Amino acid sequence: MVAFDSTILSLLLFPDAELREGPEGKAVQHARERVLGLVRELEDAREQVLVPAPALAEVLVTPGVDVQDVLNTLRSSSFIRIGDFDERAAVELAMRLRAAIRASDQREGLRITKTEMKFDRQIVAIALVNGARVLYSDDDGVAKFASTCGLAVKRVADLPVPASQLELSLGERESGHAKEPGVGDTGPDPAP
Repeated sequence: MVAFDSTILSLLLFPDAELREGPEGKAVQHARERVLGLVRELEDAREQVLVPAPALAEVLVTPGVDVQDVLNTLRSSSFIRIGDFDERAAVELAMRLRAAIRASDQREGLRITKTEMKFDRQIVAIALVNGARVLYSDDDGVAKFASTCGLAVKRVADLPVPASQLELSLGERESGHAKEPGVGDTGPDPAP
């Protein structure tokens, strides 16, 4: 099982979603295509994808999002499931928070609010208690906390650009007709 946070879920669900990283806010090229390629690989391998409920909440608060449409899309997938913040996740989170408090570094050196910190840690706790082996995230707080908990983290930039997208980009450059990313291309269905 793998887990997706809100950044990955947004790229999966929304064709016009962009991902920027680093202090300069540099766009990750072919971000959505990378995530769609990952989803195809996971589906082919019959791997389950866990979406922790707090990550889902972060996506659902996006202005203009049709909540019911997102829920229907996720519920219709045979390999995506929502992970609840249940008793096991609460205990996992509490134990990790107690350790951070003892170390006098609740925020683990990150400049984030307490609310952000709690959401990030809930996402990681849910992934851990559900047996996720990898957490796909481009959120620095989530990634740092997951790594300190021994959970492998992969960012979108770590994912390969699907060969079909590379061929398309190469063909556009050779013809001199480079297409703006995402324009006129709705891509495949977001959640199979």
